[in-house]
Amino acid sequence: MFKHILKQIWKNRKANGWIFAELVLVTAILWQITDVTYVDIKTYNSPLGYDIENVWFFLLENLNENAPGYINETDGAEDLIRLREQIVQHPMVEGACLAFFSSPYSFGNSWTSLYPINGDTVAASQKSFQVRRVSPEYFDVFRIKDTDGNPIAPQLADSDKPLVISQDMEQLFFPNEKGKGKKVSQNRTEELPVVAVCNPIREDDYKKSEPCFYQCMKGNNLRGYIQMFGNTSIELSVRMKKQFTQEEMNNLLSEMGDRLTANNLYVYSAKEIKEQRKVIIGWKQDETKKQNAIVSFVLINVFFGIVGTFWLRTQSRKEEIGLRVALGSSKQGIRYYLYGEGLCLLALTIPFTLIYIGNLLYFDVPDTYRVPYSALRFLITFGGTYLLIGSMIILGIYLPARKAAQMQPAEALKHE
Repeated sequence: MFKHILKQIWKNRKANGWIFAELVLVTAILWQITDVTYVDIKTYNSPLGYDIENVWFFLLENLNENAPGYINETDGAEDLIRLREQIVQHPMVEGACLAFFSSPYSFGNSWTSLYPINGDTVAASQKSFQVRRVSPEYFDVFRIKDTDGNPIAPQLADSDKPLVISQDMEQLFFPNEKGKGKKVSQNRTEELPVVAVCNPIREDDYKKSEPCFYQCMKGNNLRGYIQMFGNTSIELSVRMKKQFTQEEMNNLLSEMGDRLTANNLYVYSAKEIKEQRKVIIGWKQDETKKQNAIVSFVLINVFFGIVGTFWLRTQSRKEEIGLRVALGSSKQGIRYYLYGEGLCLLALTIPFTLIYIGNLLYFDVPDTYRVPYSALRFLITFGGTYLLIGSMIILGIYLPARKAAQMQPAEALKHE
């Protein structure tokens, strides 16, 4: 049957040539759309490495010198540390932490060099890495685990200047080795211990994870950073035990009263990190909506183009179909024959599509940075493209073929 189909396709090559050219073009376009969509979905649904559910930024300010209750010569660092402890004592608060321009979706970032001791120093010397300076409670508030799924905060207790590196950095610095227990250096003189390796960290929902590390501040080191940046510039993140609306949070802040004040330092408002997230990724979401609108428009046109082409092709052959019925062919067999013809035409485009994909990969056109090109990616995008077009072809053939197969033999012979 397959040889017969090929002979029929070749016999009607003039008409089939235009359909074949259309299928080659449509397949190439749909594959690119499928590949871009796959990368976006895969990236968006990958783990971020942290959890912002029910976490709020508490916004800080100091009293003006002329304000009632202003206290001269206070220690800003001690005020902030005390304020955090007061907030944690509230029954509705699960935990609170301090960060220096390092919280998720905070607009803050800092980059520096880092070198492994007895590791791959060549790879490390070629780039800077994002450093997040945080208090130990940060890992509990944002529920960041190590690669074994264990809490990180308890692992920081035995070191004065502990570092936590991401799994990406572990693979870069210490290939095929465990990073925990190793040592690194920022200035090539002081050696700092790696006390834990956390899961990969992504800056936002549309970016891939990058090698990064956490510099954990505690004791005098923490106080020094607070004095350096100023206690109102520090990010105070608080995880609540349940979900709050903005209005409920405002009421809770009013109820907390003196807990939100430490000498001149006070909390004047709170903002849910989810709201900050909307601001950070809003431009990308708008861009994605426009992209989805364009993709939907293209898919609609492809759908009507493919279905319409095979509908008309099958409709024009109704006398042939009727004659086959008159000569004893079953209605189901005729439909299968027409499906085979359409799908065979589609299958003949595969070599051309593979050449097209190979050229794009050669010139590095597909996004292989966020998602490496793999056999799984190829099977999903390539298979999805042909499955979609194949479904359109079958739909375009089914209805007119079904109608034509119901033609009476006498009428078919009359047309013939």
